Amino acid sequence: AGLRFDMKYMNFRVRACNKAVAGEFSEPVTLETRAFMFRLDASTCHQNLRVEELSVEWDATGGKVQDVKAREKDGKGRTASPANSPAR
Repeated sequence: AGLRFDMKYMNFRVRACNKAVAGEFSEPVTLETRAFMFRLDASTCHQNLRVEELSVEWDATGGKVQDVKAREKDGKGRTASPANSPAR
């Protein structure tokens, strides 16, 4: 813990040794916390987030929920499943 984002921390190199001889040192390696790029997926984000290619906007009305409810009113959003079937 305590590492900061996008920082270089340590340079090191290694070599193998046995009782008879030591090998050559490896090329130096740097331990660092690298930056990375990520994308938000509109199909899996929170229902109140409106995600476009380069922007994210909070929609307090929950647009995705309204879309689903509108389809259910039309009868197009419902599917046959045990949860929606009458009890027997």
